[in-house]
Amino acid sequence: MANKPNVIIILTDDQGYGDMASHGNPWLKTPNLDWLNENAISLESFHTDPLCAPSRAALISGKYSFGAGVYSTLNGRYYMDPNIKTIANYFKDGGYATGIFGKWHLGDTYPYRPENRGFDVAQIFGGGVIGETPDYWNNDYFDDTYQLNGENIQFKGYCTDVWFDSAQKFIDKQLSDDKPFFCYLPTNAPHGPFNIAPEYYQKYKDLGVPDKRAKFFGMIEGIDENIGKLMQHLRDKDAFDNTIIIFFGDNGTATGCDTDKNGWLKSGFNAGMRGKKGTTYEGAHRNSCFITTPNNILGEPRKVYGLTAQFDLLPTLIDICDLPKGENLDGISMATALQSGQTHLNKDRTIVIHNMQMDMPQKYKDYTVLKNNMRLVRPLTNESNPMLRGSFGSSVDVNPEIYDIEQDLYEEHDIYSENQQLAIELTRFYEEWYDERLQEAMKFKPFFLMEGKPIIMTAHAWHECTKMTFSQKNIREGVDANGYLTVEVVDPGKYTFELRRYPREADIELRGRAEQIDSDECISDGLTEGKSYDIVSADIRMAGQQKAVDLSEEDKCATFELNLEKGLHYLRTRFFLGNGKSIGAYYVYAQKVE
Repeated sequence: MANKPNVIIILTDDQGYGDMASHGNPWLKTPNLDWLNENAISLESFHTDPLCAPSRAALISGKYSFGAGVYSTLNGRYYMDPNIKTIANYFKDGGYATGIFGKWHLGDTYPYRPENRGFDVAQIFGGGVIGETPDYWNNDYFDDTYQLNGENIQFKGYCTDVWFDSAQKFIDKQLSDDKPFFCYLPTNAPHGPFNIAPEYYQKYKDLGVPDKRAKFFGMIEGIDENIGKLMQHLRDKDAFDNTIIIFFGDNGTATGCDTDKNGWLKSGFNAGMRGKKGTTYEGAHRNSCFITTPNNILGEPRKVYGLTAQFDLLPTLIDICDLPKGENLDGISMATALQSGQTHLNKDRTIVIHNMQMDMPQKYKDYTVLKNNMRLVRPLTNESNPMLRGSFGSSVDVNPEIYDIEQDLYEEHDIYSENQQLAIELTRFYEEWYDERLQEAMKFKPFFLMEGKPIIMTAHAWHECTKMTFSQKNIREGVDANGYLTVEVVDPGKYTFELRRYPREADIELRGRAEQIDSDECISDGLTEGKSYDIVSADIRMAGQQKAVDLSEEDKCATFELNLEKGLHYLRTRFFLGNGKSIGAYYVYAQKVE
């Protein structure tokens, strides 16, 4: 096993193609990423999803994210089908030690968590952003409490440093044991909140970069610094020449530039592309991807052209690392082509990019079909989306567009009318692609209730809600909304349900206020004092049962017992206020008692 190459995947959050010096950014200093750009294989037409959780699902599964059932970052639609074999499963079955350090964002409870899906060591935070609703209360990037194989443990230091330091310890252990390793390092930076020490961002502010973008750049510089330290550590351990390092960003830039509603650049830098995170144009989904080639395992370092995507990495690594054969993968292995020295891959390949930040999928919403250098784009805005307008008609027509990005990277000149046959071909491809995956996408990914597996369910996973409570800032401010949770009872019996306004670790009464956390102008914006709700009673409805309880000023939760039969159920909760209105329970703790 010792001759198998080690693998490290570094995945950053919201860092786009233009967010590094070697791609022309006039402000950023990224010497280690620049080194990778020159000394690794650089995939020059590499594409991801326009949003983070879908991109991660595609990497982890080797499938289109839509087919893995992950097409949003909210509403529980970031929970990935637990029956899908993950990249960690493949590596573990291939004799590797496996570890993840950072952002998972594919499910917060059993059996969705990384430690349940092939990772020997899983050090993560809840949800998709530090400080989101499922995360540990009041985490703010500094000295936070993270989950280590499901146990809450406080770590000292800045989040990016913690992920890399922990990964290094994991790597050292495997090197000592002479065991090949797969190390997944998905940082939460440079995603906001933009909490970072001034020594990383002040230089950018001094150059005239706006405050938020300066901090975004500072977070990238911190990542770059850690990448350099990690590569040097591997060299010091004589492991660099047997370790494949892969770096890419999960979607287009979020903060490296500002664009107008049509995706045109207003300020900042976007490497000549139109659009950014969460849209449909090239800047939303084209990203960097560097793959080192130790001992020329993939031939000489070079630029490689042709359409590739994050779901190609798993089948490629399966071939390089002699892992078990892939199961129902959408990705195409690049191994043979790269090993033979090719510089152009996948001629005439067609792939689909879909932007679907919704509870239920919607056909024809925000998609791009890519073939060679051509792009069929159909952007759907708030003004033109009949589903968002509450009707089946729209006063704004949405016409598909076609661009040749080899001639027109900025996608200014729509050539749809000159390419009618291509439009038909690519539209049909999209329609068939969507229909083939719709059944899997439509499936609820429920919370599982079973013996010995207590779980926490949060409002982050509400379906059918009008206002999202995805952040602890929302929890503090209070959100006058509700939704339902899907629950699969695996082991029938009696369960307790503990309904809370705040999580247990906050230790705040239902009618209480979360205390204000003052701003540190250098590193953090702080947190506002929480809103107080006059909660007087609660009820729970599930599996044909409804129970209610009156509540006092001192109560921190409302507790219920339900006898549940096996099967899929819908859970609804309510806190009633003194004025007759109600809100949902933002946190629900459930466990089997008999």
